[in-house]
Amino acid sequence: MSLKSASTDILMQLAEVIGQLTDHDYARPLAVLSGNTIGKHVRHILEFYELLVTSVQTGQLNYDRRHRDLLLEVDTDEALRRIGTIDRAIHRIDLNQSIGLEADLSVKGTENLQIPSSFARELLYNIEHAIHHMALVQIAVQNAFPAVELPEHFGVAYSTVKHQSH
Repeated sequence: MSLKSASTDILMQLAEVIGQLTDHDYARPLAVLSGNTIGKHVRHILEFYELLVTSVQTGQLNYDRRHRDLLLEVDTDEALRRIGTIDRAIHRIDLNQSIGLEADLSVKGTENLQIPSSFARELLYNIEHAIHHMALVQIAVQNAFPAVELPEHFGVAYSTVKHQSH
């Protein structure tokens, strides 16, 4: 499976689950998520992807510079629309293109690191990052919304699926 098709797979799994939730359930604080919502996890996933997509213009990527669009936390239709937009944009990216990753691990935001990367590496990171948050969404759905059908392997890393199949 290519990186782009793996990304599409992950985004479509996410869309499948979001499509089964009402806006109320999507935005409902859940104890199993320490009072957070499924919508907050989805927003976080999608904003990382959007940063990657928009960094095509600048060649610079900084995951800390998210807009934190609260509409993505409460509106399932908006989340589904953005998933489609992100997926189409990912398929237009040249994964071999270099990108500069900016990161700051200090609390004060004063120690900016510059790390050479590529769109392929950052897409892989986004896939793994999404799976990690989807694992939390999976726990929330199973706990609070048992009628929602989860796609097979939802929130499970590809390496884990491969290991479990042996």
